[in-house]
Amino acid sequence: MEEEAERPSRAAEEPVLEMQAELDLPGETGRQARIFAAWLLCLLLAVMVGSAVGAHVAEGDEGSFRADREMKRARAAKAKVALVLGILLPGALTFVIDARYRRRGAHARGIVVDVTEGGEIRVWGRGYGTRVSLAGADVKERLVDVYAGRLGAWRQRRLRVVRTHGRGSGGREIEIATTARAEDMSEGLHVEGGEGDCIEVGREDFDRLRALVIDARSRPRSPA
Repeated sequence: MEEEAERPSRAAEEPVLEMQAELDLPGETGRQARIFAAWLLCLLLAVMVGSAVGAHVAEGDEGSFRADREMKRARAAKAKVALVLGILLPGALTFVIDARYRRRGAHARGIVVDVTEGGEIRVWGRGYGTRVSLAGADVKERLVDVYAGRLGAWRQRRLRVVRTHGRGSGGREIEIATTARAEDMSEGLHVEGGEGDCIEVGREDFDRLRALVIDARSRPRSPA
């Protein structure tokens, strides 16, 4: 009897549509923090190693040929440390971090957007964990002009799902974006300026998600 009672709950969690994000705009802050930390740690390491490979001249050897040779060795060693640990290593780490956070990069692909059999839209992975029931939800669309630093500026089409009933688990709202097309302007959507505060998915995925969300919100809510 207990197994039979649990089956509807498990079935309700099964996704009927699942997709990976293409870009995590809110994650840009995390990318910048990681790059700053990488440069800071590498510079601190360069200072420590540079100090360790510095000249070690005995007091009685000052001005001697051996002291001059030691000073030359120390200068060459410090230059190598500065080049490798102060420039090349943090530069390589910056390249790796940027590649991970680029559009369709490994970071974005770890974020999943799905719609469940039970009629919920969910965003999870990479620190996300929000779900909103679609039954009777308020669904709105808009166009947003965003500027995202190194990524440039572009126009998004956004789908916003807001839970209207007061009770229930999960979040209050979820907003998903995609890159806007020229034909979106002909639909009379409101154009706003805004921040890069939601994830983006591919256009084909967005269109499938939009169709499913609009269809699911008109259905009665599935029993838990």
